[in-house]
Formats: sequence, structure tokens, C-alpha cells
Amino acid sequence: MSAKAISEQTGKELLYKYICTTSAIQNRFKGVDVGDVDAKAQNLLVGVDEKLNTEDIKRCLLVHTPEDKKEILASFISGLLNFYEDLYFTYLEINPLVVTKDDVYILDLAAKVDGMADYICKVKWGDIEFPPPFGREAYPEEAYIADLDAKSGASLKLTLLNPKGQIWTMVAGGGASNVYSDTICDLGGVIELANYGEYLGAPSEEQTYD
Repeated sequence: MSAKAISEQTGKELLYKYICTTSAIQNRFKGVDVGDVDAKAQNLLVGVDEKLNTEDIKRCLLVHTPEDKKEILASFISGLLNFYEDLYFTYLEINPLVVTKDDVYILDLAAKVDGMADYICKVKWGDIEFPPPFGREAYPEEAYIADLDAKSGASLKLTLLNPKGQIWTMVAGGGASNVYSDTICDLGGVIELANYGEYLGAPSEEQTYD
């Protein structure tokens, strides 16, 4: 889950401001020469609620960039972080990137988004299919709830952990459902925990019944 989603869903905003940051990394080594990113790249840590300043970008990330490319690249990186946060990305890597006098071209990109933000970003994301949990095919019940979720503005989730278990949960809110599941495990009920489920974002009465 992204730091932004954790902060919003748990309400522990001050805590996560302190321990969760986004790292903006710029590496002048391209393609197969990237090598050890931690050793070669420039880093700029950005707090959850902070905005990137273009001057900080130039100073921390673009020290090896030609002067005539710094302004457009700094603007691009600043906008990219806004885009990253707005669409709840958890990972985004661009390699390579081509910068001309007037434009920035992304030639290849790898990214991951936070599936827990589906009810927030569904319209912006468009048609995204998330893989079934734990690398297996979805149970019919999971597929049914996933179909309801896709048609709803709310967030409806069901993961079957042990269909023969005796403890079944249905808790409103992702944060609360996590706490309940953790508590059940802490009290020794992990073997009997049958599912993980949540519903939030004001689902209709019919959707909640289903």
C-alpha cells in the first residue's frame, strides 16, 4: 500500500509523515550501464504531504545535467511526482528518458499502482485488471465480489484464506479490517481465519447485502 493510502486510511497522518517518504531518483547512467542505482544515482526524499521544488530538483538530482536541459527536466520531474501521488502509484521507473530543448520523451516505463486505491482512482485508471491474490486463480466467490467492485464506486474486497475456517469477517474500512485480522491472528485464530473482507466508500444497501 502506498504511503499516501496508509496515511488516509489509518488516520495516523503524523506518524506516516515521519516514516514514509517518496524517493525521486535520477541516474545519468542509461540502459545496461545503470548498474548499482544506490551508488550511482542522485536521490531526493520527499515527505508525504510535501511538494517538490524545482530548485531543489536542480540542486539534488540534476547536478550532471546540461544547463539548457535543467529547467524542462525539473518541471517534468515535479509534474511526474504530482502524477505519481494523484494516481496512487507505489513504484514508477523510466528508463530511458530522452530530453530535447522543448520536450521530454518517455521511451520505456515500468510502474505499479496501489490496488487498495481502486475505489478512488477507478475512473482515472481506466480498465485495469489486477492479478488474483497469492498467485492462484480466483475462487468463484472472489470473482463475484471483484465483479461487483468493478461496477461500484465503492471498494468491495474478498480474499478467501481458508474456506474451511470457522472465523469469517466482514468489516467496513480497509484499516479496520486489517486491525481485526491482525487481532484474530494475535489471539491464536490464524488457522481458523477464513477470509479477508472489506467494504468502504459508501456501497449501496444491495451491494452490501451481496
